[in-house]
Amino acid sequence: MKKPWIGIPTRYDAESKVIGQIRHYLDAVFDAGGIPLLIPTGESASIVNDYLEQADGILLPGSPTDIDPKFYGAEAHPKLGKLYPERDSTDFVLMTYAEAADLPILGICFGVQSLNVFRGGSLVQDIPSVISSAVNHDESRHEVRLEPGSLLARLAGHEGSLEMEVNSFHHQSIERPGLNLRIAAKAPDGVVEAVEDVTGRFVVGVQWHPERGWQDSEFSRRLFSAFVQASRKSKSQVR
Repeated sequence: MKKPWIGIPTRYDAESKVIGQIRHYLDAVFDAGGIPLLIPTGESASIVNDYLEQADGILLPGSPTDIDPKFYGAEAHPKLGKLYPERDSTDFVLMTYAEAADLPILGICFGVQSLNVFRGGSLVQDIPSVISSAVNHDESRHEVRLEPGSLLARLAGHEGSLEMEVNSFHHQSIERPGLNLRIAAKAPDGVVEAVEDVTGRFVVGVQWHPERGWQDSEFSRRLFSAFVQASRKSKSQVR
């Protein structure tokens, strides 16, 4: 069976004029049996959809930016980070297509936030400012608790609740889960760290970075493998 194509939005570096993506994402997809399909951000919806005709799954990677709070009906917080409107609009085109075609989605860090906002949810705009006694979520490691019976708990090899350590590089998080998204993991301070689709379709978002150090993490490899496998099934059903 042919390998599935995994659509991944790119980053644009204005100083160097380079469009690309962090290699960790590509390597993790390759290892899981997929083929990365880099989709330029900032292009028209019609061009993005031309790329998507080849895609069997969508990976929404991290970004050093924040989503414009206007998309979830909020005023900008004083600690709101840099915005990247091109990435926001590209993600929404990707997810509009994925929802219509029932393509699997894996959101990572910014990607899970983008997914949640697209589904009508809201975000905590700055964790340290909003959540009292928050653990350090910025360039640190902390524990998360996987919810019993969740897909993530099963991938971690545990049907019940499970605490595990993850890497953390974010100052925003999910506040209110969007349509058909249920919480699959939380940090000790109550910050939402992962969501899954309640319908059973492979739509998973994690706030941590499984693409970093995946070679030494069986759980991370299982997550990418499950995503690529779901994309392979999508490919066989559609084409």
